[in-house]
Amino acid sequence: MDIKDLRIMVIGAHPDDADLNFGGTAIKYARAGARVRFVSVCNGSKGHRVLSEEELAARRYGEMQRSAATLGIEKYETLGCPDCELEPTLEWRKALTRTIRRFSPHLIFTHRTCDYHADHRAVGQLVMDATYFLVVPHWCPEVPEPSVYPAVFFLRDKFTVPRELRPDVTVDITDVATQTLDALACHESQFFEWLPPEIPGCVEANPGIAGSQEEKREFISRYWFAGHKEYDMKRFGLPYKYGEVFEMSEYGAQLTVTQLREMFPSEATIPERAISEYKC
Repeated sequence: MDIKDLRIMVIGAHPDDADLNFGGTAIKYARAGARVRFVSVCNGSKGHRVLSEEELAARRYGEMQRSAATLGIEKYETLGCPDCELEPTLEWRKALTRTIRRFSPHLIFTHRTCDYHADHRAVGQLVMDATYFLVVPHWCPEVPEPSVYPAVFFLRDKFTVPRELRPDVTVDITDVATQTLDALACHESQFFEWLPPEIPGCVEANPGIAGSQEEKREFISRYWFAGHKEYDMKRFGLPYKYGEVFEMSEYGAQLTVTQLREMFPSEATIPERAISEYKC
């Protein structure tokens, strides 16, 4: 199908998870005319040392909306779970089912279940649990079944247990790196306040939210962007400076190489292997 007719949903645990791992690809989809939505299951309420949970959740919602405008996507929503409190329960499975069905995406991107953060693992498990139930008519009958059965992809991570991420699709985002960094810079409470004390030398280099846009880009690139994207390109032997890597889940629709090439931006690298032969 034509890429402009696609609906793309990225389901992350927190505000900025989708931006970090899908921001450049989102820009390319949006420019091509696809509909892109980001979902943060949690509200971002815990990631600060000064602000109250209520103040931070409100601030982070505003940051999400500025990032969405910068990326050019149509919506960035939160389902409102407090940070650090998400569990793969029946109620959250229903909530994810309803959220996915209302948009009926062709492609879903989410966390793997071997991630370091309990909220990330819970989101990955919830999406996996909800995927089959999307087409069960008596499950959450108040929201109709989706018009398409989505393929599900995992966002990048660096973990190797039980195994390393498989690079089924990699999108070259080098040409949109600046715009992606500008979107990340919208998350001021995280990249300039919450995270710097965790990284040696980061506090001293921090330009703060009063820094110039170029200083903000350089700072975020150095500590949160360039490193892991360049690392991914090296570990998977790809020629891009910056790329975003995705693995197709065995849950959801199983796409052939031809379908993948039709449904991803033209800059995508897709290995010549029979993806459709992976067991479901």
